[in-house]
Amino acid sequence: MKKDITFTSITAENINQFRNLRKIFAKYKIKTLRNHGEAPGSRKMFYKLFDDIVSRASDSDSDYFLVIQSGKEIIGFTSISTSSKDFFDIPYKYGSVNDFYISPKQRRKSYGRILNGHIENIFKDNGTGTVMLFPDAVYGIPFWKAMGYNDTGFHHGWGHYFVYIKHLIKNEHSAQIDNAISEFVKPVDLISINPYNKPQIKELYVVWKEYCKETNRKPHRNDIKNMAWNARKNKDISLNSFYYQGKIAGFTYKADNEIKYVLPENREDIL
Repeated sequence: MKKDITFTSITAENINQFRNLRKIFAKYKIKTLRNHGEAPGSRKMFYKLFDDIVSRASDSDSDYFLVIQSGKEIIGFTSISTSSKDFFDIPYKYGSVNDFYISPKQRRKSYGRILNGHIENIFKDNGTGTVMLFPDAVYGIPFWKAMGYNDTGFHHGWGHYFVYIKHLIKNEHSAQIDNAISEFVKPVDLISINPYNKPQIKELYVVWKEYCKETNRKPHRNDIKNMAWNARKNKDISLNSFYYQGKIAGFTYKADNEIKYVLPENREDIL
């Protein structure tokens, strides 16, 4: 571990020692919601959310709000629960990573891996063998895959909210949890396209080019991005992708008229 790294559990008793943390948390939540394609509320709303999370951590044996520091500098934070029901209502214990943040200037320096290792030890110490989370739609997926998490195939809520899972402890419950989750997974999902999500835009553009080829239309690199922004700004316009077997296989775009397109190899399964 790097020198001078400390972890502090934030509670109502020591919160006054971390006066700037509330502002950092609000800024992080606003950006995270935008990355998921949602319109965030005011900072005051997230100040209250921060206070509520800290209050729960103070009174609970299963909820934690943790800060990673180097000296007095806050490098990042996380909120976790060692016993959660936020993702699936299944008769097996699992934990959740609810928030996870590393300061932009401290990224790519192994601090995210260090913080993740610390919370994994907390999960294990509490007998939590399986953990789930929503990865940030823009920045989080590559990181959490590198940490050993995998897509469950279940998409929770509006936008690109994928549920990722990791079995920290392989036991008889691991397969039971996977089987229980599989009951929630749909073979085809219709997911709204988020203009902030560059990987999502890039993936759909490949499908868009195939549509343009079939309809003798010339594709432009910003077509998908422009449609996504139109859908975000106008409630009467929508851009959604058909998500099939882990990949985007088609889309619908409704504006003055409606376009519905699915790749030829997937039409029989989706349409």
